[in-house]
Amino acid sequence: MKVYWSDREGLSPPPESKFHFHPFDSGESLQFTPEFVQLPEPKSYKVLKRTFLPSFSEWKEGIEKALDLIAQESLQKVVLGRICVLELAETPDPFAIAAALKQKAQGAFVFCAQSETMSFLGASPERLFSRRGKKLFSEAIAGTRPRGKNEAADEKLKRELMQSLKDLREFTPVQQYLQKSLSPLCQNPLIFSPLSVHQTRNVQHLYSKCSGILKDSTTDEEILKNLHPTPALCGTPTEKAFALIRKLEPFQRGFFGGAIGWSTPESSEWVVGIRSCMIKERTATLFTGTGIVEGSDPEEEWEELNQKLRLYDRILDD
Repeated sequence: MKVYWSDREGLSPPPESKFHFHPFDSGESLQFTPEFVQLPEPKSYKVLKRTFLPSFSEWKEGIEKALDLIAQESLQKVVLGRICVLELAETPDPFAIAAALKQKAQGAFVFCAQSETMSFLGASPERLFSRRGKKLFSEAIAGTRPRGKNEAADEKLKRELMQSLKDLREFTPVQQYLQKSLSPLCQNPLIFSPLSVHQTRNVQHLYSKCSGILKDSTTDEEILKNLHPTPALCGTPTEKAFALIRKLEPFQRGFFGGAIGWSTPESSEWVVGIRSCMIKERTATLFTGTGIVEGSDPEEEWEELNQKLRLYDRILDD
């Protein structure tokens, strides 16, 4: 399988890396030795038709059901997704799309994998975890605001995000989950950085980095089993959020929200498959999701999904 990968600094994996795709749900995981490729020139593709699933009316109904469960205190948070199915004028080169994403993907990991039948690519802002020897790093990311049109507007939106009780309700379960899930694997308590904001080109998120020292012989598989899916991808409590996602979403997530990464005996890097796109022939499916908590508004959450989709503006466009 042909693969391209670059981290936030534009660095590639070691050439001897194994590559991994773990789907969000119980689908088949992939592990393989990749054929790493260089990106071609970026290219954009004309969209002939676009379809949203769910529709806005279905989305609103689903959000109201989720908010009812949250009000009953049987659910704290659920991450609900939407797909935008694009019919393109020609069969695209997924690596040319990835090249265009890389030009826009400030603060993101860019990935693209191509098999004989499909391609999956994206520009994920979210590291699931990384391992350097026995050193473990992970990140809590949740809550969203757009970027401002100028520096003053950008700073205002950043302050608004930092002070938003609704967005803090979305972020806090993620940080608590990391503490609970990763602490048993580490020799000492995890260390979290102060709450800050992580910015990409078109959106910004609440952010905190955590680090720890792994116990001897802890494997990537153990870390992944303990950690994935996080409340940033699924919700909390996990089992109830997962059940609601399956009930409400009119599509299969597959690798959207899954864990994607590379590994060697000495190190590994794993991200979550968000801001992502699946390509089959002339059809491109864009995946987006948003966290629903007390105080969420269906129209505002729909617009947040639109904001995240703008990463693909002028790459896949009408």
